[in-house]
Amino acid sequence: MLAPHFQVPESRWSNSACLGYAILGAQRLGYSQNQIKELVRAVYSEFDLTSIAEATVVYELSPY
Repeated sequence: MLAPHFQVPESRWSNSACLGYAILGAQRLGYSQNQIKELVRAVYSEFDLTSIAEATVVYELSPY
């Protein structure tokens, strides 16, 4: 079981938290362990290629 919900200031970025959100979302959608592993690897590789500001723009301009 996960720890109780708590909020951290938005300014505290964490790659681990980002990957955790991706894993939780993928699990909720019924992704297989292999699909989740591929997703995590793909997201993880973007940490070195894309800044937080750039990723924010991608999200904000996306239809999601």
